[in-house]
Amino acid sequence: MRHWTAAPLLSLFLISGCGGGSEDLSAIPVEASEMDSELKSNMARFMPLAVNAETSLIFVLNPGTPMAQGVTVTPDTSPGAAPYTVTFSGPYDRNGDGIDETTMSGHATFDSDPDIAWSGVSGEVAVDVSIPLIGHLYHSDMSFTILSDERQISGSGTFTEPITGDTTTMTIPSASPLVIKAADETASAVSNACGYSLNGQIRLDVTGSDGTLTSYWNFSSSRPSVAVNGTTFTDTSGNTTALPNSSVNLICNSGSIDDWVGSFDQFYACLPRESGQARLTIAVAGPGTITINDEDPPGSGDSRTYQATILGDNTHAARGFFIGGPVGSRYREDFNWTLARNNNSFSQISRYEYTEGPNSGSGGICVALARRLP
Repeated sequence: MRHWTAAPLLSLFLISGCGGGSEDLSAIPVEASEMDSELKSNMARFMPLAVNAETSLIFVLNPGTPMAQGVTVTPDTSPGAAPYTVTFSGPYDRNGDGIDETTMSGHATFDSDPDIAWSGVSGEVAVDVSIPLIGHLYHSDMSFTILSDERQISGSGTFTEPITGDTTTMTIPSASPLVIKAADETASAVSNACGYSLNGQIRLDVTGSDGTLTSYWNFSSSRPSVAVNGTTFTDTSGNTTALPNSSVNLICNSGSIDDWVGSFDQFYACLPRESGQARLTIAVAGPGTITINDEDPPGSGDSRTYQATILGDNTHAARGFFIGGPVGSRYREDFNWTLARNNNSFSQISRYEYTEGPNSGSGGICVALARRLP
């Protein structure tokens, strides 16, 4: 992926695996134990709905590009609107299967002109997901702040299980937003949700035919496991039972490092606004390391080779960096990749910074989706 200087122009991470914690549930109702276990084993289904929003948002905030899809972005010229504020609304194919299952709407305010420079963006977004023949599955109203080194989200979202009708509601208070960083395994950015490092608390309420389970998931950016406490189960008669505290490891290790091997078409978008396409060919270089040949754009013959390493036990999460740009305007880009469960695509969140020239010290952020070639 390449970036041009700021003068001419300007990723709620997919968590694809989940490990359970340990707790003594012998003294609680069977229904409560089953619901608690189900929530832990399926947490990966709910987390992307919050964390993956950043990838879609940055694609959408690059209007006119293929990955912006059918979402329309319009400058907000209403009285009192802050400079560089836009509204957006429209259909979106979040999983790339050719069906616009998602509808997005909201507004965003950039800290500076997004066509020229980058310093941050914040706003609100409403997301609805409906599947043909199945119906409406998800709705959320989230506030977000996107900075170079972290993202912050708050609000709530509810997922409805289409077969049972059970609902799971995720709530993050606006006074204590969830902080999301790309994990780099330093002391303040330890991987605790696949390739990401989260800090903050999420409340989860699961309601089914047997009752409601409420729990509080506490993430610390310095701790690899998630502390789950304050868990209670209230049955349909109004009887409440407390469950023991526990911990959960959210990792993506459902396969092997060989799952990365292959060729991918990558579509990327950045802030300051920039978009493009690259052809990535990935091979295993050794235990825990993959090698990437990056041709940008495809067929150009302009390529570079660099490496990425697996993040701890997260076989399907990798982190690396490359040096790009011409002499006198080089930049370093650090990226995190997350491989999808079917191994047919992976997502990216990255940040870059110029290391030389007149733009030294400035940079931006990027997201990308890479699809495996036949």
